[in-house]
Order: sequence, then structure tokens, then C-alpha cells
Amino acid sequence: MRKKTTPKLRIKNLPRFLTFSAMSLIILVIITMSLFFLMNKMAEAFNTQKQILQTSSANSSDPNAAKTETVISNNQQNAKTETKPQVTDDDPLADIKARLRSGDTAGIKVVFLTFDDGPSENTGALLDILNEYDAKGTFFTTLHDNDNAKAMYRRIVDEGHTLANHTSSHDYDLYSNPDAFFADVEELDQFQKSITGQKETSHVFRFPGGSTNSNEACVQGIVSRGFNYSDWNVSSGDGCSDPPPSDVIAQMIIEGCRENDVSVVLSHAELKESSRNAIPIVIETLQDEGYVFLPMEKDYTYPRHLEV
Repeated sequence: MRKKTTPKLRIKNLPRFLTFSAMSLIILVIITMSLFFLMNKMAEAFNTQKQILQTSSANSSDPNAAKTETVISNNQQNAKTETKPQVTDDDPLADIKARLRSGDTAGIKVVFLTFDDGPSENTGALLDILNEYDAKGTFFTTLHDNDNAKAMYRRIVDEGHTLANHTSSHDYDLYSNPDAFFADVEELDQFQKSITGQKETSHVFRFPGGSTNSNEACVQGIVSRGFNYSDWNVSSGDGCSDPPPSDVIAQMIIEGCRENDVSVVLSHAELKESSRNAIPIVIETLQDEGYVFLPMEKDYTYPRHLEV
């Protein structure tokens, strides 16, 4: 009798097999999803780039789009300009002139040399002196209808000085008749324009004898007619028949200017020899100390003896 044998039981490691298959499946799913996500991102990037190219092409062919880009660029540039203004004025004295216009004159060292009553036979020599030192002056003239005077009116303007108004007649009696006074001023204004060819005169004015010799009606009328008037805060003392020596006149002017930020120096166009010899001393001394000699302009701030 054959001995009955028990068949060997083959045990398969089912749990291990199942675990391996599950892990493979999970990895496969992850890889598939990653590839799908990556492909979507690439497609989105491609579409975005395509839209940008299409938009750029449309803008390049659309004149309105170009205008829009220009407007945006201009607006950005304007914003920068408004934030930080660009200085375009090449005038080295631009800042000083701006402060004269605003009245912010502390410490600016400006001198206005002014000469009343001319032109005279000595005005040419005075202009030569000013030109030699590159200094500018202001000439408060009256009406002189002769060849020399006409040449001086033109030369004053042509050489960069200010041709200002001191009335036609220098008649103090006109203050009592404002209408006649204004007519006298207008006569000189028209005469100056006809001689110099200016479309407009400087509209800088000085009352004969200064504003304190005038009156409120005349002062108000001058201002309302567009003039800016100036008196003075430094006097040369040359208005008398026997003026001091030139060194005394020069010292008076220099010391007076040192006391002011803005000095308006009163001299007279007759400019006797002592006065004429004082001018170079004044200019040399004060220029060495940093003063500048400017011609008057309508919108500067000046000393006045009478305000209304």
C-alpha cells in the first residue's frame, strides 16, 4: 500500500504582490497628472504669448493706439517735470531776478545805478564807463528833441540799459493837475517809442523830485496805467550846483549800498566831472565785494517813499 503523501501547500505572498501593484498604480497616476498639468501650463503660456503678439501687431497698425502710447509717455514726462522743474534759463542771474520779482531780496547784493533828467552831452561818456565794466544802468529821461539826445536814447536801449520815464517836462506844477501830468508822461512814452523803435517802453517811472513830491492821485494813476515807479535809498549827492569831490561821492555811494540788499542809487545825467570820475570807483569796489549792477525792469521790487 502506497503511503499517502500530503501535497505541499504553495503559499503565494498575495499581500506583497498587491502592495507592489498599488504603489505602481499610484506612481503612474501621479506621473500622468503631472504631465497633464505641465501641458496645460505650457498651453496657457503659449496662448498668452499669442495674445500679446496679436495685441502688439494691432497697436502698431492702429494710429490711435500710437497716440495713446504717446499721451501716456507725455503724461509720465509731465509728471516728472511737475515734480522737479527743469531749469532752462541760461542766465546766471536768473535766481537773483526771480527774487527781485518776488520781493525775497535778503542778501542778494544788487545795485541799480539810476541817472535822472538826461540824456545830456555827458551821457555818451557815462555809457562808455558802464560798458567798460559790464555794468547796467537805468536812465530816467525827460524829453530832449535833438540829434545827440536821440542817439543816446537809442544807445541806451541798444546797449542793454533801461530807458525809463521821468515825464516830458519835469514840471512839478503838473502834480496839481493829474490829467495834465498823465498827458505829460504819455507824451514822453510815445516819444521814446518813436525814437528807439520799441513796441513797448520799459514802463519804469520816477516822479520828478521823488514820489513824496507828488500826491496820491498821481501815484495811483501811474500804477493804474501799468507803470512801476521807483524812488531811491542811496544818493550820490551830485544834484547840487557844487557837488562834492569824486572820492567823497564814491564813498557815499559805496557805504550806502553796503547798508542795503537792493540799492537804488540816485545820480543825475549831467554827470559833472566829479560824479563821472566816481562811477568807476563805485563799480570796481562793489563788484569786488560781490555786488551786481542790473538795469531796472517793470516787475522788480524797488524802494518807494510814498505807497498808496
